Amino acid sequence: MSGRPSAVAAMCFIGARACSVLGSMASALVVLVWVREMTGKDSAAALSMLVFALPTLAYPLIGQLVDRVDRLVVLIASQVLGAGLISCLAFVHDASDVWLVYAVQLGQGINLGLISIAGDALLPQAAPRDRLPALNGWLQSALSAVRIVSPGLGVMVFTAWGGIGSVILLDVATYAAGIVLLLPLVWLRRRSAEERPQRESYLATVRSGARLITGNGDVRVIALSAVGCIMIAGLISSIWYAVITSGLGMSADFAGALATAQAAGGVLGGPVGSRLARAGRTRLAALLALAAFAATGLMLLSGSPVLATAGIGLAGVGATMLMVVYATVIQTSVPENVLGRAFAAVDAIINMAQVTGLAIGTLWLASAGTFEPVLLGSVVLVVPIAVAVWRGYDAGERRLPEAAQPIARRKV
Repeated sequence: MSGRPSAVAAMCFIGARACSVLGSMASALVVLVWVREMTGKDSAAALSMLVFALPTLAYPLIGQLVDRVDRLVVLIASQVLGAGLISCLAFVHDASDVWLVYAVQLGQGINLGLISIAGDALLPQAAPRDRLPALNGWLQSALSAVRIVSPGLGVMVFTAWGGIGSVILLDVATYAAGIVLLLPLVWLRRRSAEERPQRESYLATVRSGARLITGNGDVRVIALSAVGCIMIAGLISSIWYAVITSGLGMSADFAGALATAQAAGGVLGGPVGSRLARAGRTRLAALLALAAFAATGLMLLSGSPVLATAGIGLAGVGATMLMVVYATVIQTSVPENVLGRAFAAVDAIINMAQVTGLAIGTLWLASAGTFEPVLLGSVVLVVPIAVAVWRGYDAGERRLPEAAQPIARRKV
């Protein structure tokens, strides 16, 4: 890295990520509402969400791309790609064109992986190692703050300022702002060809990522707890409206208040995660996050809107805290030249866990019609994961595992 101020790079990097999330989150909810209005079918909106999640299977290849190509170039290109994809929605006129929405959603799912994996892998090039906990905390807090305003902003633009066309312009503008903020980072140190790992097959990349995860105690623990928490989040998401309307006795609009509480909790979770990451308290962070999600399940069962709101806010704190520690642990435990594969492996597993939780909860609700067993199941699920986190940690294991060392040393 050059001697120019890392603070400038950090602010530009965080601002660019926040702009990308602002546009993406603002349009995501609008697209679902729009598809539902066009087709009159809930299943069409659900299919749009499924198509968006499918690119998770391609994350190992995305990780390999991020490790072999200049990460800043990948991040800037992803902004251009995102603006181009969302612009394609301007050619959708009625229900007969809904296939184009699905194509855009598929592309956006791939692009989201590029932005997330390339961004997390690039940060160590923009800041010294001892600043990573703080920067990851600021980043996650900023993203949580953006999530507070983006859904409402998207709906407001859609309903008040001209429909989907105005939302497209908003999204394109945020991607353009992201590009502008990334340009000052061009002075970052470039990795030479010798620092980039060789090309591998899909299965070999999956195995390499798995070795990077399982061979290090910190990475193993944080990945395990993240999988557990995100699966619980998927279970809760699948019964979201059933809990609100039947359990809390509120209208479906109450979902907005809960989402705001979750994002507000996320803003608070950033600094907490920074302190834990700086102190190296990986196992404590993992257990606290699991406890927060277990408490959320119990508070949603209470039938009290106040307790439910507090529980969702607590989940926001736990999730963001965990993400800060997760990013910092991988960035400081895995060699820089294979960070893309490590982040891709963990992100893919986490996303699959969320989809699994959504599927299980949806199938149960459709067959049994009750949400309480799903919430109880999410609380019970914490116990074996917490035990595995406690037992699966080796406090003395801080170096790269032997199984992963050959990957880090490979040259083109």
